[in-house]
Amino acid sequence: MWTFYLWNFAALAAAIYCAAKAVIDLRARRYVWGIAGLASAAVFLLTPIQTHAVKIDLPAAAN
Repeated sequence: MWTFYLWNFAALAAAIYCAAKAVIDLRARRYVWGIAGLASAAVFLLTPIQTHAVKIDLPAAAN
């Protein structure tokens, strides 16, 4: 379970870094790198994370 929190923290830290770097790049008028940084932060923040797995066993087809 601790690895779940570790990966969540790592993704959040990477998203914060990308967003901060994007702001720095946009202020320096490096628009392409700024947009790339914002897109990277969005990917980190919008990626779904599996929290509860559900296993459903379907009955086998009868011959």
